[in-house]
Amino acid sequence: MSRQLGQVLAGRELAIVFQPIFGFREGAIVGHEALVRGPEGSLVESPGDLFAAATAEGRSVELNIVCIQEVLRAFSRKALPGLLFLNASPQLIERSGFIQERARRFMSSLGLEPERVVIELTEDYPASDFRQVREALQLYRAMGLRVAIDDLGEGFASLRLWSELKPEFVKADKHFVSGVARDPVKAQFLRAIQQIAEHCGAQVIAEGIEGSEDFRVVKDIGIACAQGYFIGRPSADPTSEMEPELARASIDPRIPVVPSARFQAQSEVTAERFLFAVDAEAPSRPLGALLDRFAASPHLSAIPVLGNEGIQGVVSSSWLVHAGVTDGDRLRARPCSDFMDPAPIRVEGDLELAALAAILVESDAQRFSDGFIVTTRGRYRGMGRGQDVMRALQEAQVLAARYTSPLTLLPGQVPINAHAERLLAKEVPFVAWFVEIDRMRGLNDGSGFTQGDALIHAVARALEAACERGLDFVGHVAGGRFVVLMQSLDWRTRAERVLSQFPALVAAQASAEVVDRGYFVLHGRDGREQVRPLPKLAIGLLPVLPGLFESRHDVLLTAKLATRAALMQTSSAIHIDERHANAYPASVLLSGDGN
Repeated sequence: MSRQLGQVLAGRELAIVFQPIFGFREGAIVGHEALVRGPEGSLVESPGDLFAAATAEGRSVELNIVCIQEVLRAFSRKALPGLLFLNASPQLIERSGFIQERARRFMSSLGLEPERVVIELTEDYPASDFRQVREALQLYRAMGLRVAIDDLGEGFASLRLWSELKPEFVKADKHFVSGVARDPVKAQFLRAIQQIAEHCGAQVIAEGIEGSEDFRVVKDIGIACAQGYFIGRPSADPTSEMEPELARASIDPRIPVVPSARFQAQSEVTAERFLFAVDAEAPSRPLGALLDRFAASPHLSAIPVLGNEGIQGVVSSSWLVHAGVTDGDRLRARPCSDFMDPAPIRVEGDLELAALAAILVESDAQRFSDGFIVTTRGRYRGMGRGQDVMRALQEAQVLAARYTSPLTLLPGQVPINAHAERLLAKEVPFVAWFVEIDRMRGLNDGSGFTQGDALIHAVARALEAACERGLDFVGHVAGGRFVVLMQSLDWRTRAERVLSQFPALVAAQASAEVVDRGYFVLHGRDGREQVRPLPKLAIGLLPVLPGLFESRHDVLLTAKLATRAALMQTSSAIHIDERHANAYPASVLLSGDGN
């Protein structure tokens, strides 16, 4: 390996390829990153082996210089357009001896302006001396070169390097880019990076884009540039022309559906929230003193007993009343420890709401009424009330359902509203569906609510299947009502497909006899037979064009009115609100047939 490395350096036997970088604002290839490899079939063919061998031989700086010179020559020789991203080790940047005039003459001989070259610092950042790198880079910047840092997000060093060096470009690590269309955490990370970049005057390059879905999401976030196999693979002879799929995606005005994180209200509320101060009593304290406290504070349900060994129990107000202890003076002088519950509910303050509620539900009625003791690492903090916890749990569940339906796991009302507002703000055409399953009573009463929930779940899956992933949005409002915000051009065909599937979905939840008969026969409390029809599906379709609606409320309300027209039909039906769509020429591409 040492011998082959020497041959590479002496003969400059490097294989150089260029990977394109796409600019969203320009809608074109704006530059290339140069990648260097050793001779094919050699022990130093891969970049990792090549640079590892150079490091082992103490020749890494020499290899860096040879690579930079040959990359500049190859880039000039191929007359590639745009920027050249040139990998350079910080060790080379720190090295003294850089002469601007000699570098300028070399680039001038190649016909290459320094403003087109971006020094991309590789990941082997210095451990501590960022100042030296920053000062050394001033020489390069003075002659017009720009700076980029690689693998942002891979570790603390790259984030600090961004702060110290203030580069013109930052490359978001592919770990946070690949799969971003289906990962809300990655999407949030990229948004944060983009916001920082906007404040710093830097441009973000998202690495690792391998499909159109990730491409659309990165574009929607506002990232400046993209790199990855979807943009183009490394090539010794790259072309500036874009692949057809990339060209289509770059001009596609539709807004991607970015998954949102499920709202976890239970994880944001802990036992600490229910804490209120209750002074503890010593075990030897006379019962009469506690009775006086209960009489003075009717809302006080229990008083903790705290001794040298910590919490020993609680004295319950309701238990004392039930046992008749509050009457007469004969027991008032006895120590309160004689009347305490030695095993009250005790929880740590950081216990999450769901776990706390589960503990309370499993407790007996008396202890639930007494409340619970809140501690921090075993030390007494105060008391909490069981009814407050159950009320908070109910509120949390209602709030969580507004983000994610617990039945279908589809987005709830809050994400529905947010996506509708995004579509309106971006002024892109779309079709709003309001979908409702009607006449559910017969199925619920005749077959059971389990079958009713199963039908709702099945319709949710059918609506999902009708949507183009990443572009069409489906949400669950409540019960058997759904909203679809569709950008696919063949929306009419997709709606008809869902409608045609509905009879089979109903048949899967009702008996064959009921399906053949066409209705349910139920018996009321008075013994009389009642007839209930099979469920039907109503779909209201509202084509939405830019400028027609001021708010998402107007859109959803108008779509709901279209559904009411469909509900007036005797069987499952679709109603299309054509009033606004017909006011625009067919070239708007909302005819519904995809043409």
